[in-house]
Amino acid sequence: MRGPSGGGGGSRERDVRPRPKRRWSVALGLLLGGLALALLLGELLLRALDQSYYWALAKRPDAELGWRPPADIAAWQRFEGAALVVTNGLGFRDRDHALAKPPGTVRVAVLGDSFTEAVQVPLGDTWWRVMARWLNGDGCALPAHVEVLSFAVSGYSTAQSLLAWRTQACRFAPDVVILAFFIGNDLTENEPALDAEPLRPYLVPAAGSASGLVLDDGFRRGRAYRAATSAFGRARQWVLEHSRIAQLLVQARDAMRLRARTPSPSGRGARAPQEPGVDNAIYAAPDTAAWRRAWQATEAMLAAFADETRTAGARPVLMLIGTGAQVHPNAAASARFAAAIGVADLGYPVRRLLAAAERIDLPVINLPAVMAERAERDGALLHGFLGGRPGFGHWNAAGHEVAGETAAALVCTMLEPEVPDRTGSTDLIQRTGYTGRRVGAGMGDAAGLRDERPMGRVR
Repeated sequence: MRGPSGGGGGSRERDVRPRPKRRWSVALGLLLGGLALALLLGELLLRALDQSYYWALAKRPDAELGWRPPADIAAWQRFEGAALVVTNGLGFRDRDHALAKPPGTVRVAVLGDSFTEAVQVPLGDTWWRVMARWLNGDGCALPAHVEVLSFAVSGYSTAQSLLAWRTQACRFAPDVVILAFFIGNDLTENEPALDAEPLRPYLVPAAGSASGLVLDDGFRRGRAYRAATSAFGRARQWVLEHSRIAQLLVQARDAMRLRARTPSPSGRGARAPQEPGVDNAIYAAPDTAAWRRAWQATEAMLAAFADETRTAGARPVLMLIGTGAQVHPNAAASARFAAAIGVADLGYPVRRLLAAAERIDLPVINLPAVMAERAERDGALLHGFLGGRPGFGHWNAAGHEVAGETAAALVCTMLEPEVPDRTGSTDLIQRTGYTGRRVGAGMGDAAGLRDERPMGRVR
């Protein structure tokens, strides 16, 4: 007699068809395996193509400085200019340096922001590498080898540069410390009410403090820092540092944001010209409480910088970095810019910073005056790159060359003041507008500028 299944012996046939749950498990495993293989092949392909994106990983949170690039990484920056950015063991764009100063060596430390980290140009073209070559070459035949160390990070304010000195640079016992100050945005970054960076520490003037400043580290309690240092935030940072696909996605996002971005209207009228990243209010005397605090904090930090470096046995130098409008080779264009924003000239911040430095006997490299004269004389664009806005943005290689030579002229005389006539430094100094204690200060005679033309421009 046959059973219900049609088999003999009264037994049922075994159902070997896969159950629905098992089928889904197999399909999911195949899907995940294929996805993992695709990601692996994508990573290998992007690495073979040398595709990476520095800005995707450059802001690892730091409890003291706000952020700092990761240590020992290499990634490309191609949005403005192009350079492979390689960081050292401390996370700064520089080679590693021994903590102990080698015998017979003079050390120069540089502090600053994106103009000094300078990821728009190859490392060898940065102004401080140009300066190092001049100081160690025939232009300045010093008896000791000069070693230049950079502690600059894109986006750093004056407060962050001073904190970088306190926490990092001072440990290397430099003999000269150069603080690079970008007039375009360092003032706004020194006042919380004018700044929108959630990871930034501030130094606030306080009469009762030994340095005249107190640290505002409120960013540590802010949402952005807490998110970035959470387990998820740390995992996200790890992925960005190690995955080229993740970096490519961030690069595509940033590219879309950049195309969609429109210049923000100036506070002095929607029709006023606007240089990207620069608030036109810098060109006039402060007329709000926030701007007065910004100037007060900036001048207090310059005084603290000069005092702290001298206490550590180093010689401080302030390097002023101008905006593209201030050093544009077309003098008429600069005059039109000033007229459009309602000021007589673009020199107010330079004059005020020079006066502040004079009060504390702080040597100054006045690059706005030097570069304005050089750009107008040679018709050279010292800011900007192909594909960008000519004459604006960060320094190109020509701009770094002028800045490096100018800085070398001053540092050479500081380190060995009696040797210029017999080492060839005199020619360098004359060509860069050195006028004694300052380069370009007071719009010096050697630069061909007069006091009434503070930026090398006819009003």
